Amino acid sequence: MKSNLIFSVLLTVGLISCTSEKAVDFKKEITAQEQIVFNALINKEGYETEKSLSIIKRDYDRALSFINKEEQLFDSVIKHLSILSDDHIKEGAPVKTAAISYYKAMKDLFLLDRQSIQQQKITFSKDIRKVDKAQDSILQISRKKLEFHKIVEARNMDLQKALEKFDQANNIK
Repeated sequence: MKSNLIFSVLLTVGLISCTSEKAVDFKKEITAQEQIVFNALINKEGYETEKSLSIIKRDYDRALSFINKEEQLFDSVIKHLSILSDDHIKEGAPVKTAAISYYKAMKDLFLLDRQSIQQQKITFSKDIRKVDKAQDSILQISRKKLEFHKIVEARNMDLQKALEKFDQANNIK
């Protein structure tokens, strides 16, 4: 009788403390997207670097082409996360939702550069009115970027909280 009780306790503890391989793989897929985005945007030859170099050279069309690539990158990440299965994974759905919201906010922030570059292009025209209007627009876009940075920060916090709950629910350390 005592051995059955010990066996039952050990089995229960073993089942409770087990980490779901499916949950671990799910988390790896979610967190891997951050590295993919970081590498594509920030690396030495990343989109942001190339875009900045293009702006310095006043090659605005080339800079805009890198914004198109950034948009494709974010769309790809969002699509990948959307089709990622969270079935039978504790706290998987909130993590997935938070990750998608985070990357949508990031996309919105990065795509504001499209408007900014289009306005910068106008500032080199000879029409003083257009230049003044473009400079005002650039200022408004900068203010909007500040708001979007706050949104991205909030979405990132939401994602981190969701990941913490996910780790606790799935015994991931």
